[in-house]
Amino acid sequence: MLQGIETQFLVEKAVRSIESGIDDGAVEYIRAIARQLDISHHHLHRTFAIAVGEPPGAYRRRVSMHAAALRLQWSREPIGRIGYAVGYASQAAFTRVFDRFFGILPGRYRAAYGRERTAVAPIKHAQFVQVDDGMPLLLLAKRYRGYSEDIDGFWDDFLMRFGDVIARYSDPLQRVGLIYNDWRADPDGLVRYDCCVVVNRVDAVDMREAPDGLHLILSREREYAGYRFPAQSYDRRQSYVDVGDSLFYRRSMAVTEDPAIELYDTAGNGETTLLYAVE
Repeated sequence: MLQGIETQFLVEKAVRSIESGIDDGAVEYIRAIARQLDISHHHLHRTFAIAVGEPPGAYRRRVSMHAAALRLQWSREPIGRIGYAVGYASQAAFTRVFDRFFGILPGRYRAAYGRERTAVAPIKHAQFVQVDDGMPLLLLAKRYRGYSEDIDGFWDDFLMRFGDVIARYSDPLQRVGLIYNDWRADPDGLVRYDCCVVVNRVDAVDMREAPDGLHLILSREREYAGYRFPAQSYDRRQSYVDVGDSLFYRRSMAVTEDPAIELYDTAGNGETTLLYAVE
């Protein structure tokens, strides 16, 4: 029988596998992990469901639907191409699953979202930021899943529980938050969020195995755009929507389904920068 920390690590691996490859047999990967650790697939399936709140197959559908919803909101990709990108062989199959998950057809979802944003106001009191070639960041992270208003509490838990570990790898402390989905579109109103710190002591990290309870992420090297908000002016819920809409509707940038990145100030002036990967 696996111990608690081993089970947690196992579930983290399964979650990352599903999220990094929506269409590449993540459930089969979970079966392979179960065989490797000499436990039953049933036990791992049950453990995953308890830890995450739903079984692997349902979680896979949630991740693919989250990605599709973001593309429908902030890109002009054809619906069939979006469906294929998130793991569905035909537009009809994608449409059926999307309709069951959100209660609306993909085309109508896109149209309804667009109608509500016929006039997007400029973002005031924030500075536009664009990074043409974002340098990849090595992040030490903890995954949380809950409501968007709980995110500050996620950070309190992360910094308190893992403070000693964080201090060994990130000094000075550089905090980064990753927002994986638009919680307004999720039927349960849930957000997938990573609390992270930038690893600036790379020589102290074993890339094959993260410290207990945490995982390592290497951010993608690509183009990012967003806004830098002065101290006390960053409202996460509103800024998430305003920045995405501004980039797409006002600046004609296609926003990808990569997680939005919150960069927290390290100089003590309280600024927060919210970036999206764009094409």
